[in-house]
Amino acid sequence: MRPADEGALGRLAREAAPDVLAEALRRAREDAVARLSALLTDAILDAALAGPRPAADVAPGPRDDGEQVLYAYALARAGLPLPEDLPALTGGARVRQVTDAGLALLVSAVAPEQLQVDEDDLAEDGRLATLVRGHDAVVRAAADLGPVLPLRFGTVVASEEAARRLLREHAEGAREQLDRVDGTREWGIRLVRVLADEPQLTGPTPRREGMSGTEYLSARRAALGARDRSEQDAARAADRLEEALAPHVTSTVRRGGNPGSSLLLDVAALVPRDREAGFTAAVDALGEELRQAGLDVELTGPWPPYSFVSLDEEAPA
Repeated sequence: MRPADEGALGRLAREAAPDVLAEALRRAREDAVARLSALLTDAILDAALAGPRPAADVAPGPRDDGEQVLYAYALARAGLPLPEDLPALTGGARVRQVTDAGLALLVSAVAPEQLQVDEDDLAEDGRLATLVRGHDAVVRAAADLGPVLPLRFGTVVASEEAARRLLREHAEGAREQLDRVDGTREWGIRLVRVLADEPQLTGPTPRREGMSGTEYLSARRAALGARDRSEQDAARAADRLEEALAPHVTSTVRRGGNPGSSLLLDVAALVPRDREAGFTAAVDALGEELRQAGLDVELTGPWPPYSFVSLDEEAPA
């Protein structure tokens, strides 16, 4: 390498190093999050724990005074025909309805110690996962009988009066949201870059051995250009996927994804039951096409509408 080239390259490297390091750290974090998310594939746990924040009268966990509280699963229209043998979250107490203002809060009595869990224990057979599956089982059974608004896992109310107050205070918004989700189910769609094909998509990082400074910079620019084009292609693929699904859904919520990471798009879609066949067919067809570009479309569901419910603020558009 000629001294002049080495000096110019050194100055350029020193100037660019902080920005390059920051960008590399950002991408590394995004990839780490995406890959960890792919490992945590228990969709029930993910959906339940990602639900809306509880309202003011609702506590996100058990009280510690030893008294029983009411564990709350979901809101529904009053008169939802729940089966008598619907199993409660913790066993023993049956699921029942507290009603007011034409609405029902689905609850079961529970002692606070029954809800004590280690939030870091994500084992499939751990206490947390078992309770979440119990929560989801009640919500699913109710959703098969009529529209429901699932509450966040771990939501409790102190008493029946607190439950009725909750229903009264949120009656108008709850009725609107129940009308909105009636006859629909939630599906999850993820667009991911196939890791095995990543070098082919983004282009290899050039090595300096045997190159002059000018040659290295030229090769580096070409590699960055290829990566930019790959990210642009990924962004277009994500937009195309959302456009293809639009005729089959009533609403979507984009939960994550970035063209520069392995997870390009993570969307929850609210799909009417009578459009589900067309929806899944559209996902399969576009998935086959995008696979040729090293992308994979992952479809999960159907679920109760966990991502489309909020008692605190307007529902997602």
